[in-house]
Amino acid sequence: MNQSNQPECMVIMRPRYAALRGTSVSPSGNKPQRKITLALLLGVFLCTSLVAYLVIRDTVRETIENQAVAFAEIAAVQATTARSVYAREVAEKLRRDGYGPNVDYTHMPGYVPIPAQFLKMLGQASTANTSSLFQYKPVSKWNLESSQGLSDEFLRWAWPQIERQDSTAPSGPIAWKPVWRFEQQDGQRVLRYLSADAASQPSCVNCHNAYESSPEIISRRKTDHIQTGKQWQQHQLMGAISITIPLSKVEAMAAARVQKTSVLIFCILFASLVSAIWFSRRLIRQEINLNEVERELLRSEKETRDAKELLLAKQDVERAFNELSAYLQAIDQHAIVSVTTPDGRIIQVNRKFCEVSGYSEAELIGQSHSIVNSGIHPPEFFREMWECISRGDIWTGEVCNRTKSGELYWVDSSIVPLKDTDGRITRYISIRLDITARKHTEQRMTHLANHDALTGLPNRYLLQDRFHAVLARCTRHRAATAVMFIDLDEFKPINDTLGHKVGDLLLVEVAKRLRAGVREVDTVSRHGGDEFIILLAEISNTQDAQSLAEKLLDALNQPYPIMGQALHISASIGIATFPEDGDSMEALLKHSDLAMYYAKQSGGNSCQLYRADMHK
Repeated sequence: MNQSNQPECMVIMRPRYAALRGTSVSPSGNKPQRKITLALLLGVFLCTSLVAYLVIRDTVRETIENQAVAFAEIAAVQATTARSVYAREVAEKLRRDGYGPNVDYTHMPGYVPIPAQFLKMLGQASTANTSSLFQYKPVSKWNLESSQGLSDEFLRWAWPQIERQDSTAPSGPIAWKPVWRFEQQDGQRVLRYLSADAASQPSCVNCHNAYESSPEIISRRKTDHIQTGKQWQQHQLMGAISITIPLSKVEAMAAARVQKTSVLIFCILFASLVSAIWFSRRLIRQEINLNEVERELLRSEKETRDAKELLLAKQDVERAFNELSAYLQAIDQHAIVSVTTPDGRIIQVNRKFCEVSGYSEAELIGQSHSIVNSGIHPPEFFREMWECISRGDIWTGEVCNRTKSGELYWVDSSIVPLKDTDGRITRYISIRLDITARKHTEQRMTHLANHDALTGLPNRYLLQDRFHAVLARCTRHRAATAVMFIDLDEFKPINDTLGHKVGDLLLVEVAKRLRAGVREVDTVSRHGGDEFIILLAEISNTQDAQSLAEKLLDALNQPYPIMGQALHISASIGIATFPEDGDSMEALLKHSDLAMYYAKQSGGNSCQLYRADMHK
């Protein structure tokens, strides 16, 4: 029985047992009194059962609402992270290549959707893949598509509250506060959640500002009685993420648990009622002392209350864990998810984590994330991460991990701290997206941007970087370096008579011999056509460079077996040294080119050192 019912019970029982002490009552005379007492006990039993049921139901409902809001926050962060990655890495890359995002991408080959369209498609896919466990979509007061405007009463109510947080001239990101409420939708209870999606990228601001300045959009704004010529700044409110989470499935499951718990409590209370009646009948028959009866009832009530509290505590823990598992399953197909304790020990992982890392769930549980540490990042990287999440802030960043087999993989990671009612961090939820393929693409593109496509040698851009590094090192150590400018003799006739394919194969073979003839620290670069540049890292004197040039001439003079025939070719080499012949890359290249010209003028197949009188 509930403690609040104790005084009422005692008031009922005392007059009756006080009368029993001093008088002898016949069984027939006690019947009306027993009926009244029984009725009162039944009333107390029913009231207590109803109160217990309402308390359990309200507690479950509050827990469901809190978990739904927490999940909506995670979904909003994941959505904005996905849109930012898409805008920064995909759309910006295509924009640099001459294409980029466009509203009419379906009719324009090579173009991709704008970030808002991408976010809409991602929301639709998430809704379909999670069996409508949650839905989200981008919305905006300025959106021209009706489905993404302020299309319902909630959005029209919530948008002004988000808009009031905006700034006319923000100096940095704004600390947006989401807006939500619970409402009925199509006969079921749902969470409606709206989170600001500010202009995080300059490219987004430029695109939308240009869009609002077009005549067509100005005309539409006037027709819709909306302000024309709207211009945004970075970090200002441009749109929002609308998230809808149906609560029917969770509430149905919770209702079943409430029913089971209520039945159990009902049985306990009913047993208590039967016990109380049995004690009452025994007192009537044996005239037991009233105080002893009261002590028995109090002890029975305490045991019942303790049992109910233990049951509720156990049910709350199990229900919270089950709800968290349900939310994690919603994103299990799209992300690598793990849950850790405040000290970093893993207590839960999803299937995607095991697939990507190569570790089984049993191998990961109880470990820290250092089990997948690649050793790529310095200790300061993880120290800053822990400082961020220990403050209760969400940390995002790209991390390189290592699988069980030793392979590296990259993830775009978000770590969300979960707090209890007192503000203490109880768990960390890590949500990661596998971006290994994108990283490999970036590495391949970097290699292509810095190397010659035919020979694989460094191109002018990479040579320039190494030039600056070598000159800086030689300046610090007061050492010498040299530049060789190499031009093949009579290459054009071979290329013209035997074809470009033979010419390309010949250039590849020349590149191999040049690479084989120099040290690992030296750089061989293709300057263009049949011209090559060799940057010697450090030399003792000019004679070292000249000796190397003569060895290279001998190597290049050897026959080239290409496509069934032996080709012969020679080269002319010009040499300029640092610091005697110049103290910059431009001067050394210019002087070595001039010395090569003199070598070619002297009949080729020779090398020349730069001299100041060559300018005459």
